[in-house]
Amino acid sequence: MRNILLLLGFILGAPAFPVVFGVLVGATVLLQPQPVPAQQQIRQLPANGKRGTTGDLLPLPQVVINRETLTLAPGGLIFDTNNRTILHQSLPPGSDVWFQLNNIGQIQRIYILRPEEQARLDSEKKFFFF
Repeated sequence: MRNILLLLGFILGAPAFPVVFGVLVGATVLLQPQPVPAQQQIRQLPANGKRGTTGDLLPLPQVVINRETLTLAPGGLIFDTNNRTILHQSLPPGSDVWFQLNNIGQIQRIYILRPEEQARLDSEKKFFFF
């Protein structure tokens, strides 16, 4: 970059060099990528999941969903509304969730639903009979 600027200064002459340099620096600043506001990603919920509401907090690995005590599978994950994994004790009681069971009936994944996901599932329920 320095060599290019020196070459431009030599070609254009000393009086024009500060102007060209200023234009190049200004263009570089204007062309920098600007920060984009954070957008919530659209997450795909597992098709074989079920909807429920969490109950009171129980010791690990027990989880209450729809007034039924279930077991969180080893390696089971809980995702908050921002799709971050959270710990078992951080699962808020009374949350609307989408959960997925493994082949032996333990909870493999729990997704705390966002309001737009709740609305989407409510609208799908109108068209399909579960």
